[in-house]
Amino acid sequence: MKRFITLQWMLLLILPVFLFSCGSDDSEEEPEPLEPKKDGFYIYGTNTVAASDADLNARMARAVLDPAQGAKVDNMEGIYGKFLYIGANSTISFMEVIDEVATTFGAPGGGTLDSGKVAGNVLIKDKVIFGTLTADAPAIKVAEEGLYYAFANVTTDLFVLMKVKADMIGDATPLNWAAGTGLPLKSISKDSTVFEGKNIALRDAAGYRYRFNNGWHVYNDLSVVTLSSLGVPDYAEAWATGINNVGLLVSNIPNKGEGLYTVRLKYNAATNTWTEKKIKTGFVLKDYSETQMGLFGNAYLTAPKDTAAWEVGVDGYDLHTPEKDGTVYTWEWTVDLLEGREFIFLQDATWGGLQIDYLGATAEGVAIDNGDIVNAKEVGGEHPNYRVINPGTYIITLAVDAATDARTVTIVPAPN
Repeated sequence: MKRFITLQWMLLLILPVFLFSCGSDDSEEEPEPLEPKKDGFYIYGTNTVAASDADLNARMARAVLDPAQGAKVDNMEGIYGKFLYIGANSTISFMEVIDEVATTFGAPGGGTLDSGKVAGNVLIKDKVIFGTLTADAPAIKVAEEGLYYAFANVTTDLFVLMKVKADMIGDATPLNWAAGTGLPLKSISKDSTVFEGKNIALRDAAGYRYRFNNGWHVYNDLSVVTLSSLGVPDYAEAWATGINNVGLLVSNIPNKGEGLYTVRLKYNAATNTWTEKKIKTGFVLKDYSETQMGLFGNAYLTAPKDTAAWEVGVDGYDLHTPEKDGTVYTWEWTVDLLEGREFIFLQDATWGGLQIDYLGATAEGVAIDNGDIVNAKEVGGEHPNYRVINPGTYIITLAVDAATDARTVTIVPAPN
């Protein structure tokens, strides 16, 4: 009995080896590459997200078009677009499948590298790889590694490969809409690409877009207009929620909070999505050296006669530039203030510049502590102006720290 069991175990140990050996003999022959059977348009090549046309990542969707321009549609049949990683010294091909019949396209000479202006209807200020889609022509040559946007128009047989460079542009950015602020490439792989700019000064309550290659359209022939910048679905909604869902969309992206930011823009290949991350790194250092500030209101005696009405169209009281100490700018006034009257601080005696009321600064000093000067709104006033309770001669200083935007108003009685 013992011998029988031992023999049985020996047979079981030998059997898997025999079965594995048979399977190994059958796998020597390489499988035939499979062409995609689903109708559509494909891009693939060496050292890209899709090594062969059979890879699911090879399939191209219709290009996203600008619904406000051209044919005013979101996409068109035969117009394709795709973001994809392409490594250095790669070759890529396109393929179109119609009724399960596949045609592979290359380009004469492997394509041409030249400016968008030479390529025609490419409205970016950069070089692109372009050419005519030609059946069974040489594969298209790509020398530089990068995240590329591939555009193909099968009605005209044009293709464009743009190595993506990113910038920010808009009301919130340093150069407004005149020019973009570049976001250098931080990292790149087949899975994701990250662009990042550091210490970018952004304005509060203002909008911007992310743009590619210093231009607005990878292709624009008036009827076909690609949407080649990133926005959000709706500015007001993004502002209210604080969530910027960026994508190939037309609404500007809101920025909340003035300051210096590290701005990171990321493309995720698996989800074909863009995301942004803004990290505040500091405050915008403003230069107030030439900024004139003055008192504005009706709380001081003015020539030629006193009036209880607020001044309109005049310079206010003692408009002048500040003294500077480090990053702190200080304006000072010695003034006779009238009982029951009010004032604020106003830049250049005009509305729209730096305007500071009681709530716009930290108020301190003996006159504030004693209640000689108060917040007008707390004693029945319509606005939070500085209201004079006890008249007299006062020394008033306004200090603004350009590094932090901290504002301090100090009011003390003048010495007798």
